[in-house]
Amino acid sequence: MSEALIGEVTACRVRTVEAASPEVRIVRLEALNGALFKWRAGQYASFRFADQAARDYSIANAPGDDFIEVHIRRSGAGGVSDYICDALKVGDTVTVQGAFGGAYLRSSHKGALLAIAGGTGLAPMKAIVEAALADDFKLDMHLYFGVRNESELYLERYFIELMHRHPNFRFVTVISEPTENSGRRTGLVSDAVAADFQLLYGHQCY
Repeated sequence: MSEALIGEVTACRVRTVEAASPEVRIVRLEALNGALFKWRAGQYASFRFADQAARDYSIANAPGDDFIEVHIRRSGAGGVSDYICDALKVGDTVTVQGAFGGAYLRSSHKGALLAIAGGTGLAPMKAIVEAALADDFKLDMHLYFGVRNESELYLERYFIELMHRHPNFRFVTVISEPTENSGRRTGLVSDAVAADFQLLYGHQCY
């Protein structure tokens, strides 16, 4: 098996744990010694927290940072995700192996960019958007984020601020079961995309 498929193992520590929503934690990890392994925007890695089973999570930040960011949603089943959301602390050690996955940003593709995410599937799309903007992407870029209700929204302010700084970037939240009249799009995120794009020829879609 090639080294690329095996992945590089890195010992890390927890730098921060942020409650992004009632059920989602944003965890940032830094290498204990030396540098982190290299990854491409959209890839994932395998994480082992304490005595928990190893789990795969998407890397949520663009390459070049001195930390790895992951988005974890509490499952309610008492497994790894619940441990991370309820018990993980700053300074805890984590073994990380990666990076893996072929669904990453293709910077050589020159078409407009469309990214679609639901729930914590926002993580790899965030990395892709960040990497494209860091590479001075000039064409139109859209990120659609679908959730069930308002309590599941997170990082909305972050992406709104990105829109203010980058006129070619558009962020759209879509709520399938709204509990308030917030002015956000409602329905299924796939229907919102279909309504806004008659043709996707030439787009790079993630």
